[in-house]
Amino acid sequence: MGRLRSATMLGGAMSLALAATAFAHSDRAAATDAVRGAERSVVRVVTVSEDENGNPAAMETGSGFVVSPGKVVTNHHVVQGAPAASRVEIFVIPDHDAGGTAQPASVSQTWNEADLALLEAPKLASPPLSITGVMPDKEATVHALGYPGVTDEVRNLPLAEILKPGEPYVTPGSIALFSQIAPGGERIPTIFHTAPINPGNSGGPLIDACGRVIGVNTWSAGAQLSDSGEISNPQGQFIASRSSVLAKFLSDAQVGVAIAQAPCVPAEVQTLDDRLATDEAAIAAANAKVSQLQDRIDALATAEMQLVGWLIAIGGGLAVLTGALIARRLKWPSLRRATPPAPPPTPEAPPPLVGEAHESVA
Repeated sequence: MGRLRSATMLGGAMSLALAATAFAHSDRAAATDAVRGAERSVVRVVTVSEDENGNPAAMETGSGFVVSPGKVVTNHHVVQGAPAASRVEIFVIPDHDAGGTAQPASVSQTWNEADLALLEAPKLASPPLSITGVMPDKEATVHALGYPGVTDEVRNLPLAEILKPGEPYVTPGSIALFSQIAPGGERIPTIFHTAPINPGNSGGPLIDACGRVIGVNTWSAGAQLSDSGEISNPQGQFIASRSSVLAKFLSDAQVGVAIAQAPCVPAEVQTLDDRLATDEAAIAAANAKVSQLQDRIDALATAEMQLVGWLIAIGGGLAVLTGALIARRLKWPSLRRATPPAPPPTPEAPPPLVGEAHESVA
């Protein structure tokens, strides 16, 4: 029985080990699928500043993401345009898998302190990104998505290529710090993270493992000049305003979006969790059956021991009885010899006859 129980436990352990290995692979696959899905909602934002003659005077690029059909969030500084511009034109360029081409957009709402802007692009076909109000734990893996200008520069992309639908640049990192103060001292809830961003990433989303927006990438630490005149270049200081700030901004703009309040559990991970629960339940049921079989075997062994005891008792009783009978038979002949035979019975005299008595009288 010990072998049966051990085999069952070993099989359960192997099942859980295999499931854990599958979990690790599934977890990575889930994160990759979430990023790929989020990419379709990220857009390049292009701002063209025109002079008083209507000629292009400057062009800036940034990033943004769709929060509702035809509505895009980006940074305010991305769409401000040049200070001396007489007119600013804005275009949003979708991911190549989202379909469509560059679309004109207009600013409908801004929040200067949080550096947010809401754009209207009615013909944009890109799907909205989900937003969550639940922050991951510190050191959780996050991804920054956007269109950094340096990536265009190192590839020497011509303007015509930049204005075509492409795919966003993705960088992974982790959450380093949750802060209630933004760069510059404004009291704005922010996330300091290690997913590298560069100029051009501004306005792009910071997403969790489920592909949901947890922040809007807005700042990075540039060169710092100390009081002594020394210049320092901080590394790894990338900052996003939190999704709670984004939710307030959209609420003020009367944009109806659902803010997820459940922790991130990717679909693939949930499926695996369900499978693990099923396997554990099956193992528990198998162990219960093994325990029942063990109890039955123990009961049969006890009954067998009781039967053996009874048989031994009956055998002992029969031995005693047999011995008694044998002893009695051995004593029986001497008893017969020691007892004298009984005398024969004395015959009785016959009664006198009536006729004979009468004659005697006469």
